[in-house]
Amino acid sequence: MELNLIGFESLGVRSQATFIQVKNANIFIDPSAALAPRRYGLPPHRLEAKRLLEIFDKIQDYLIDSDYIIITHYHYDHHDPGRFIDPALFRGKTILLKDFEKNINFSQRIRAYRFIKMVKDFANNIKVCDGKTFEIGSNKINFSKPLPHGSNTRLGFVVSVCIKDDYEVLFTSDIEGGSSQEHSFLYDFCKPYIAIVDGPPTYLMGYSFSEEELNNSLNFLKTFISKNLGTLRQIVLDHHIFRDANYVSVVQNLRSYSTHIEIKTAAELMGLEPQPLEAFRKGLYTVSNESGLDMLKESMRYGDNLDE
Repeated sequence: MELNLIGFESLGVRSQATFIQVKNANIFIDPSAALAPRRYGLPPHRLEAKRLLEIFDKIQDYLIDSDYIIITHYHYDHHDPGRFIDPALFRGKTILLKDFEKNINFSQRIRAYRFIKMVKDFANNIKVCDGKTFEIGSNKINFSKPLPHGSNTRLGFVVSVCIKDDYEVLFTSDIEGGSSQEHSFLYDFCKPYIAIVDGPPTYLMGYSFSEEELNNSLNFLKTFISKNLGTLRQIVLDHHIFRDANYVSVVQNLRSYSTHIEIKTAAELMGLEPQPLEAFRKGLYTVSNESGLDMLKESMRYGDNLDE
């Protein structure tokens, strides 16, 4: 198995774009990326826009070689509605996607139908994946039941993914660190060697994320580690949590809990220096007052809306 983490917050964009090569297929999970429309009252900086376009170039390169495309839910940092990716790149692919009729909120249902309409004339096959297992030769892709996007269902549901090859990889998608009791389903869903986990959105503390939810997330992660000590070797803790410049304090809490498991950002796993551009947006503008909005608008295939 070969793991390539294409886009994550530690790589400078909002994303969990993950490409996995197994014996019998190439699998791309959530091939998209986005930027925060506003952070600290500021639009994306020019350096953020440049990075986003670089990540989309990589996503398109890896899409060409993909056999299976997985869409865990319909936020724009997890699927692209054709703004930056040519839909023709889905030609001949099998798309496994979150159910677009059940356990889905209104906005994501609309986005799902638009996405399916966009790719249906290109894709070889489109299948709903919630709670199902797909066998690809000696490999298996297991999908969880629909899980809340965070501590409640206000933002809808996601599916987590377990890919089995010579070892297992867990991709949680957006569970926001596991702040809901329903996320305990994942304790026994997969026996991963590597777990790709989106950490709690601590950058929203005091706004839409509470101290109680943070404690629930930390308890989930600690229990998850305890229940998988026999197989788990690495946790990629990234995405929501790395929008916070104080990321290190949460990681230190978990590292002190277990010294047997490496906890890294996506950038670190790929041998790169983390670059949390969104978290440092205010500082970027201090160095150079350059918005990236015009660059993004010029590069979009249609529209100019950056909302997730």
